[in-house]
Amino acid sequence: MENFSQLAKKIIGIHPQQGVQPLRHLVHIGSEFHGYHLPDKWLTSNSICYCVGAGDDISFDTELKVIYDAQVYIFDPTPEGINHFQQLNDYTERGEPLTLANEVPFTYRITNEQVKTITFVPIGVWDHQTTLRFYAPQRENYASHSVYLFKESGNYIEAPVDRLSNLMKTLGHSEVDVVKLEIEGAEYAVIDTLLEDKLAVKIILVEFDEVHNANDKSFHFRIKNSCAKLKKAGYVLVHSTDAMKRTFIRQDVYNGLKAKETETM
Repeated sequence: MENFSQLAKKIIGIHPQQGVQPLRHLVHIGSEFHGYHLPDKWLTSNSICYCVGAGDDISFDTELKVIYDAQVYIFDPTPEGINHFQQLNDYTERGEPLTLANEVPFTYRITNEQVKTITFVPIGVWDHQTTLRFYAPQRENYASHSVYLFKESGNYIEAPVDRLSNLMKTLGHSEVDVVKLEIEGAEYAVIDTLLEDKLAVKIILVEFDEVHNANDKSFHFRIKNSCAKLKKAGYVLVHSTDAMKRTFIRQDVYNGLKAKETETM
């Protein structure tokens, strides 16, 4: 039987599995805690993937290169992201394995040759071009600064940010296959701009970070509203974890994947 907490979440529309329309052939890519689910064998070497937010775990980003040889762009202006990407480059250059010492360890499989084909952009993604304060985390062993969270810490760095549509134009992309948003609470603003600009993005992967670092008791409703906007714009929620790491697929892409499921039955 469902406990009271689970029932309450369903009533107010914030249960992790509520509204999920699953696909049969999804695969988990990346480490246990920073990986995401994508349709199996869907990406190719022509696929363009924007991974927004690096921190100290780019297992998902690098596996896109290892498995599919996709065109990977990582966006992160913080010291954590920049230093970790450089660390991975240094390790692979020496031919040494780099292992993430999480509860479930992950060892990068990427080669130095592959690392050098990834484009690292030291710019954050926001709703306009500016310089923002990124506040230092107050939790021990928490890797990432945040525009949205930890403001009470008073400890911050300043870094450049830009609107996703501007970055796409700069990079020469009219369409992106996958956008991953792991940006410590800034995902609401970025999702809004992505939809306002009607960007041609086929799959959106997002971690709603306030599940772990709530600013106030209304965070569930902010998550619910953001997901509702995506659904209204024609995205289908196909996977969600209890930690609210979610996979949204554009309706036309979802319909094509569903049709293939029927063909293989």
